[in-house]
Amino acid sequence: MTAEPERPSHFSPEGIALLALLVLIGIGAILINFYIDGERQRDLLQWESRLGLVADAKSDSLARMLATDRRELEELARNASLQLYLWQVVKSRQSADAAADPAQQAYLRTLIVAAAERGGYLPDSGTRLPANLPRRSTSGLVLLDAETNPVAVSPGLGSVTGSFSEVARRALATPPQSIVDLVLDADDRAVLVIAVPVHAVPGALQTGGGPAGVVLGVRGADEDLFPLLSRGPAFAEDSETLLLARRDDSVLFLSPTREGANALRRSMPLDRPMADAQLAEVSAVLMPDHFAALDNYRGTPVLQVSRRIRGQDWVLAQQVNASEALAGANERRTFLVATLLLLLLFIGALAVAAWRHGSSVRARQQAAELRDKAGKLQRQTDLLHTITDNVDVLTVLVNREQEVVFTNQAAADAAKSSIAGIVGGRLTNVFGHATAGILNSLSDEVRRQRAPQHRVLPLTVGGALRSYQTSVIPVERIGERRQLVLLVLSDVTDMKVAEQHHADLLRDLVSTLSNVVDLHDPYSGHHASRMAEVAQAVARELDLPDAEHDTLGLAATLANIGKIMIPSDLLTKTEPLTAADRELLRKHVDYSLELLKGLDFEGPVLEVIAQKQELLDGSGYPKGLIEHQMTLSGRILSVANAFVALVSVRAYRQGVSIEAALEELMRGAGTHYDRRVIAALFHVAANRRDWSQWSASHSPPDDTP
Repeated sequence: MTAEPERPSHFSPEGIALLALLVLIGIGAILINFYIDGERQRDLLQWESRLGLVADAKSDSLARMLATDRRELEELARNASLQLYLWQVVKSRQSADAAADPAQQAYLRTLIVAAAERGGYLPDSGTRLPANLPRRSTSGLVLLDAETNPVAVSPGLGSVTGSFSEVARRALATPPQSIVDLVLDADDRAVLVIAVPVHAVPGALQTGGGPAGVVLGVRGADEDLFPLLSRGPAFAEDSETLLLARRDDSVLFLSPTREGANALRRSMPLDRPMADAQLAEVSAVLMPDHFAALDNYRGTPVLQVSRRIRGQDWVLAQQVNASEALAGANERRTFLVATLLLLLLFIGALAVAAWRHGSSVRARQQAAELRDKAGKLQRQTDLLHTITDNVDVLTVLVNREQEVVFTNQAAADAAKSSIAGIVGGRLTNVFGHATAGILNSLSDEVRRQRAPQHRVLPLTVGGALRSYQTSVIPVERIGERRQLVLLVLSDVTDMKVAEQHHADLLRDLVSTLSNVVDLHDPYSGHHASRMAEVAQAVARELDLPDAEHDTLGLAATLANIGKIMIPSDLLTKTEPLTAADRELLRKHVDYSLELLKGLDFEGPVLEVIAQKQELLDGSGYPKGLIEHQMTLSGRILSVANAFVALVSVRAYRQGVSIEAALEELMRGAGTHYDRRVIAALFHVAANRRDWSQWSASHSPPDDTP
């Protein structure tokens, strides 16, 4: 068989190997990225733990210091002597004689100074100042009355008005409570102020029912508070500890900043509309006790852990420079990425080398296989040609484009060409345009239906019109070729001539037998031909296949052949028939079947003849068949026989009109005869006026041809 060129594959082995390598590298990159992300998360967790430990230590230190100072001041505020003398001083100030008892004032001052020394509020006594400079400290204790007027002040503290008085008033507000706050003093220095209300001595009547005064503990934040932020474990990386608080819609920096801003002098809004992300300090006050990796107020990426200060609205933020903190981890990740990428490249190089080696081996193997397959194909082709070239059947294999893929010598001879000259050409080169058009249409049809077709067609081949048994067979696949069609044409012209001769002989024989019946029963003359005419007309009306038309015509023509076995005097008897006569007359169907059983008919001719006298309700003969046991052709012949019998003249009666015959048949519709067949007969009879002549009265001829 001559081979078509193979169609190129959409994907070459090289492309597939390259794609597989790229997929491998992509998967490796994804896995590396997952691993790197995991390593980064582990590093961040470690830093969260380290920063958390430091932040916890510093926040606890601050909380303990504040709690200690507040507890000591509350004990001082509950001192009964302080409450009594403060009440007496306040009472004397409220009287007309505003001068207070100097002894009371001195006692209160002594008590305040003693408490200040005990609590560490006084400056170091070893610190020497020039004699001409005032001794002014940022720490001390102050006792104020309910109007925030000083009653007793520790030495060196200076003015206690302004911001100190504001904290005192907040402590004296209803309900009275201890207040801790960071404020700026008169010299713009940050100081820690703890205000504790002093209640009146029990039993004393206090105007308004509120506290008699307030004790203020004042510490310099730079000396006593902010140093706590720098204590504890140190980081090798750049780090900073901030004390923050939320004030309305902003973040207030309570502690100094690295860039030089003084305490309580820097703030930032909580919401920055144009910013892409929160700053670390905003995150600390909004979500304290959390870890974050954000930019700080300087725009530097930091890692941060925030902690609340117990009892306060302050937040401690412990920060470390993110770039420095993660430098080692980043170096490890960079090394790891480089190593893994080199490993992937090495694996890729090995894969390419292995593929190239394998490709060369496969190429040699495929070349050997192709040579072997080519040899086998050539041998099969030679064998096929040996078989097909020695038969006179035209064999052609065509593809979807109606190009000849294979042909045999018989087809080449018919086309007056050679096999090599036909293969690869169009089908018209073999059979001409007319015949090729017919075969192309059949090829398209079998491709759609995926089922072979076999027909006898008159085709012009080699300039001669002859009859060919044409087989069109779909072939789904041969090798790489798909949707092929095999055309097999066998010249059956001589066979058709012989079949036609046989058919003519059979038709003449049937005509002769029919004439014999007409001679034996002159009153039934033309009954067979008329019954055949009616039956075939009804079959056409019901749109039955041509084969059933032929079967009905032959069955109707031979149906009464058995009457030659019935005595002629019975067939021409004019008196009413006896029961014995009817019984004998009914046997003509069995006689017909007996006479014809040795003949080989195309189609169920004998079965249809056997049902000529059958009725749907089983009252017919010879077998008493019922409706579902009768074929449609048998029902048609039964109606046609009854119709012709009614309209035809018999020895014992005249024929009835077509209308009367149809009415009679209609009365038996559904019980004796098929309704569809009768309906079809009505339609046919309406257009056949010549049938009315069948019911004309006549005497039997003396000699019937």
